[in-house]
Amino acid sequence: MRWLAFAILAYLVIAIQMALAGFINYGIASPNLVLPIAVFIAINARREDALIAVFILGVLQDLFTVQPLGLYAFSYGLVGLFVVGARPAVYRDHPLTHLFVTLVGGLVTGAVVLLNEWAYPILHHAIDTPKPSVSLALAAAAYSAILAPLLLAPLARIKWIFGFRTLRATAPGARHLRAAGRS
Repeated sequence: MRWLAFAILAYLVIAIQMALAGFINYGIASPNLVLPIAVFIAINARREDALIAVFILGVLQDLFTVQPLGLYAFSYGLVGLFVVGARPAVYRDHPLTHLFVTLVGGLVTGAVVLLNEWAYPILHHAIDTPKPSVSLALAAAAYSAILAPLLLAPLARIKWIFGFRTLRATAPGARHLRAAGRS
């Protein structure tokens, strides 16, 4: 993976997430634009690079939200583990793959955030904290999943910029074909 290209993408998506906060809401649903990018990286990058990159995206999102530091890093790490494990079973560039994997990632992230919102007042004896909203988490996950194919279609066309290996290069037996000079 080319880390400079990843850094530019991470910077852009965090800036767009911050700039559009409140403007692209649909009712109560506010999309998470960083999550589809984390899914894109986790689907296409090598396992180690993918897990490091989604963790970095989570830390960056933590720095620009009011959530405790590490909450999104942890949840994106879980999403990254799920996506890396599911990679052999999915078609990486299909829009439905992007939609469903982002939906599952949004549900995992929503569950982690809801658990934090439920536990925080108990652990810190805070009285005036708002109650966690399951419907808000579900709506945000669905909205992020709907936007995922729109965000990831252009990235799928230029994924060579990030230095991701093609499916042909990672297919079983590809090393033997290259060694025999037939690649």
